[in-house]
Amino acid sequence: MSAQYDAIADRYRRTRASPLRRWVEIPSLLRLAGPVDGLRVLDLACGDGFYSRQLAAAGAAEVVGVDVSPAMLALAREASPPAGGPIDYILADAAELPDLGRFDLVLAAYLLHYAPDTGTLARMCGHVYRSLVDGGRLVAMSENPAQPSEPPGGYAEYGFSKHCERPLVDGSRIRYQMLAGRDVFAFDVHWFSLETYERCLRDAGFDRLRWSPPAVDPAGLALHGEAYFRRYLEYPPVLTLECRR
Repeated sequence: MSAQYDAIADRYRRTRASPLRRWVEIPSLLRLAGPVDGLRVLDLACGDGFYSRQLAAAGAAEVVGVDVSPAMLALAREASPPAGGPIDYILADAAELPDLGRFDLVLAAYLLHYAPDTGTLARMCGHVYRSLVDGGRLVAMSENPAQPSEPPGGYAEYGFSKHCERPLVDGSRIRYQMLAGRDVFAFDVHWFSLETYERCLRDAGFDRLRWSPPAVDPAGLALHGEAYFRRYLEYPPVLTLECRR
């Protein structure tokens, strides 16, 4: 995972400007995270530090961002300082996460589906659980098990394609290709059944699991219209997840 993101770090960062990321992904995750005033927050798979900066600006007492890609962390450290407190960025693999202490909230935007197999997924879930205080929450966004490949008509209007290898088994590779303009690049994630996700999370100790489809911010609807988002919302490629220790 480090190698594929080291090669595409800056191009991947620029996808944040897409309407889907701006009006669907970002508000869905931040709304689920809720108020973070005074909380200690761990941002796993922090990438270029976008969410770390958002959480710091929202009043988190401490933010620690972790990513496996040195190139992504370089972008995070080069970014303008957040309006809130400082952020500590750490190079580490979430499947082999060192003990960083205990946090009130773990944010994991696009983390769990990078596990190549169920053993790695289980280790990720275990490390997240051990990183939380009692009553602490995991808020994540991950692949939708019900939508492993493209729906009829595809996702090209949103600037990407998605194809899953067959037969469909836990760990099957999903290839994303970003199609915006001439800057085409690809990366791989992995498919797991809903049952496998939930088994790994519950075996780690989590309960009160809640999956939700992403939602469009009203400002995005006003700007782009309901028709633009319709296919994405009918066939969401990702879901949000909230669970508690």
